[in-house]
This record gives sequence, structure tokens and C-alpha cells, in this order.
Amino acid sequence: MGERGFDLFGGMRPSRRGFLAGGLAAMTAACAPREASGFFPPSGPAIGVQLYSVGPEAAADLDGTLGKLAAIGYRTVELAGYIGRTPTELRAALDRAGLKCTSAHVPGLPFRPAPRTLDDDPGLLAEEARILGFDTVIMPLFVTPPHLPIRLNPGDDVKKVVTAIVAKMGEDGWKWCADYMNRKAAGLSKHGLKFGFHNHGNEFGPVGNRSIMELLIAETDPALVSFQLDCGWAAGTGTDPAAFIRRHKGRVSALHIKDVVKSNVPNFELRMDHAEVGKGIIDWRDVMAASREAGITRFFVEQEAPHLRPVFDVLKSNHDYLAAL
Repeated sequence: MGERGFDLFGGMRPSRRGFLAGGLAAMTAACAPREASGFFPPSGPAIGVQLYSVGPEAAADLDGTLGKLAAIGYRTVELAGYIGRTPTELRAALDRAGLKCTSAHVPGLPFRPAPRTLDDDPGLLAEEARILGFDTVIMPLFVTPPHLPIRLNPGDDVKKVVTAIVAKMGEDGWKWCADYMNRKAAGLSKHGLKFGFHNHGNEFGPVGNRSIMELLIAETDPALVSFQLDCGWAAGTGTDPAAFIRRHKGRVSALHIKDVVKSNVPNFELRMDHAEVGKGIIDWRDVMAASREAGITRFFVEQEAPHLRPVFDVLKSNHDYLAAL
């Protein structure tokens, strides 16, 4: 019925053939399966999870951990290292759980041991990507020029060391970082791999008359370098993730999903008080609307320690909140 009480017969008696045809069409429409109207319908973007969230659990029981993630409803994963397995072993475990690996965090100049770095032969990384199934490499932390190496001594506070380095970088240092990203992205592109950069809070701080993120976006090749926006770290600096996505439409290719408590004090250091998704300050409906406008299709929940509840309970809460959007 229409808003004005539309007369079904329009003042005229329909033919038998027209009546039957109309009834059949109505029945077909009523019986047809309806696609979910949320942002993450079964045929739409997958809700993924960054395996850093369950690093200790996966190291102790890989199959059990992946099985729990799949049971929650996660469909894709992003790697942060190979969890002490070979690419073949890790792929077999993912297959057993029914999970797909679509991207991997690979450091540039690591200050901790890593199975693979961006300074290794890109052909080797491409071969491991083929085994594991991912097509995108994400640099998880900025790199520094040779005269400003990130060095960690036993007992050093990573946050303080990184923040001190950021204060010394200057425009030239960040332009060196952007050039490094361009070069590594070009090398990976020759092997069919895409490249992105993952932010923390530091990169939203000022350098000259703009933010570090604005500089990195301006100084990197849009055909080669995209950005994986960590919504939690962005919001922790006072940045609106949805506004950032809209302002840089076409440069943001993926999101890390994490939330920030309302009492968080904005800062440009590696300090952020996280919350479960949907229980913090981020307007996720607006973020997803901006993501749809920008064509973003990759989303990875990342829940950082410490956890107020068991990690799998938190990851289920995060997943279910997103699935209901």
C-alpha cells in the first residue's frame, strides 16, 4: 500500500492474466532472499583481524587460535610475522581454519628480529606472499635515515625511544622516509605486490606547517603507495578518522579498527588508552560511510593489550559490533 492508500485496482478490474502475473511477481519478490543491509553483509567486505592481537595465543596454539577467530566470524587475517612457522606451515593452518590472509606487516629497518624485511630481496617476499595468499605488504612503522637509527638497548622504553627519534627527524628526515617507501613500493610492484604504510600517533604531529602524515601523503607516489589508517591511533591524537578518509580519498586503502576511551588525552606520542570497538569516542557509522565513499574494502580489527577481559571475548565483542552496523 502506498502512503495515500493506493487503490489496488486503480478503479478498474484487471484481466485474469494481469492479475496472475502481478500475483506471481509479488510472491517471487517476497520469497527472494534478502541481502543484509549492514555494512558487512555476507557478500560484502570481510571483517578481518590483525594477528598481532593474539600473538601469544597463536604462538602457543596456532590451530586453536585460528579456529576461535573463524568461529567468531572473522574471515580474513593480516600477519605480523609468521608466528614461528614457515609460510607453508602457516598457510596450511589458515586453510584448516577457513581463513584467508590478504596482507602482511613487513618492517623496513627493524629494531627487533623479523622473518622478512623490506630490505630483503623482494622476489623472496613475493614467493612467500604467493604461498600465504596475500597481495599487499604494509610497512608497520616509519623508517629513519642512517644518521638517526632506532636503537633499543635492554630495558629501553620503546615509546620513549621512538618519540625522541620523531623529534629529531625534521622535514628532510620524513622526506627520506617517503623516498624509502617509494623505492620499496616500486620494487614490490614489479613482483605484483601492493604497498601501504600503517600509522601510529607520532605521524599526526607537526612538521613545518603541516602534519607528518600530510607530508608522507604528498611525498609518496599515489600509484605505488597507499595508507592503512589505524583509526585508534588517529583518534588518540584528536584526529577524526572519517574526516581524514574523506580528505585523502583514494590514498587510504585499508583500516585498522580499534577504539579509544573518552578520557584519552590527545597526544602525538605512542600513548593511547584503547577501548573495545563501539565503546569509545569513534563514530563508526561515519567511518564506514566515509570508507564506502572512498572504496575501502579491507578492515582489520586490532585489539592491543592490556585487555580488561579475555582477548577472545573482546575480539568477539568487536566483531559483533561491526557486524551489526
